Amino acid sequence: MLLLAPDMRYLQSIFKLIFAAPKFVRMKYFSTIIFLLFFSAVSVHAQGVRRLLLFAGDSTNSDLKIQREWLQADSAGVVQRDIWIAIFADARTFRRMYDHHDVDRDEFTLVLMRKDGTQQFRSEKPVPLKDLFEIIDSPPAQAVEIGNNKPRNNQN
Repeated sequence: MLLLAPDMRYLQSIFKLIFAAPKFVRMKYFSTIIFLLFFSAVSVHAQGVRRLLLFAGDSTNSDLKIQREWLQADSAGVVQRDIWIAIFADARTFRRMYDHHDVDRDEFTLVLMRKDGTQQFRSEKPVPLKDLFEIIDSPPAQAVEIGNNKPRNNQN
């Protein structure tokens, strides 16, 4: 008997539903269902990693090449810190990503996202891995409690 992980059982049950449907329904909705399955798998995976987004006007951008070389030189450090790297070097194709992250379409920009999806760091120049790893490894800033900064009213 083949043992499947919970995710595989979920996918298996969805595929059973798809293939139990009449053929015209399968063909009509097959691409939509595959897209949704792929999207859910990618989004679940992306929630547990840091995202390093590299934007450039094109793939020949010198700053992009430098940053890629630095990242390849210490791939073990990248893997150790759970960094997922995405390179966007075509502003026309990835227009929405450029707009969403407010990036100039002709210049190099590095955006580091936290595991919770918020932006942690941004730079318009290549960042040496030593500096990038220090930013990632540093503890998050302590949240200041608003109530602790208020003066107390002493009523005697």
